[in-house]
Amino acid sequence: MRALMKSLKSKNGHLDLFVRFLHGLSLVSNQRILGGPLDQRNSHPKTIQKVLNNLKEVNSYKISPDRSINIFHCLMEMKDQSVHQEIQEFLKSGEISKRRLSEIHCSALAYLLQMSEEVLDELNLLQYNTSVEGRRRLIPAVRNCRKFVLSDCSLSETSCGSLALALRSNPSHLRVLDLRKNQLKDPGMKQLCGFLQDPLCELETLRSVRDDPVLSQV
Repeated sequence: MRALMKSLKSKNGHLDLFVRFLHGLSLVSNQRILGGPLDQRNSHPKTIQKVLNNLKEVNSYKISPDRSINIFHCLMEMKDQSVHQEIQEFLKSGEISKRRLSEIHCSALAYLLQMSEEVLDELNLLQYNTSVEGRRRLIPAVRNCRKFVLSDCSLSETSCGSLALALRSNPSHLRVLDLRKNQLKDPGMKQLCGFLQDPLCELETLRSVRDDPVLSQV
């Protein structure tokens, strides 16, 4: 858990692969393949289940939504397909607003949406039945949509930074960004403004807090 939290707080993700590898080592099957000095005494089923439960309940409020996706990858390294299967069923059902999504569900969904070959016409986070933190974890999916609605979900500076990063990584799809009813602070707003000034930005419509002094200058 200490290694995971350290990786999540990293700005460049240099520990992500190491942490996934570390969680993969907890499986007896992988230990048998590697053999040698690995100690299998810590691979008791109850211990493994405790690690899985901890991963699904990690509090990442002050951590970038992009980094939170690595929690989902750690689950996959430990061969826990439950979250992935539940999200696949959720997507197939088409009942977006009915099923309650946990925060780890949202990280998995963000990963699957941004990796999809199909560009979403609209991603409205208010349509998802989840917590405020769950909606923050969905922010990376902005990479693969034409219209992104994130109203009424007070963005922290960390979340604004993650949103700006996602927008810069693939700005060609997004045409409408709706941030109404968000309590945006100057530091976070300036990060978003950096994207708006990018020559690759093809945003056509930006909706935000009325009379925002920062946006009025953009």
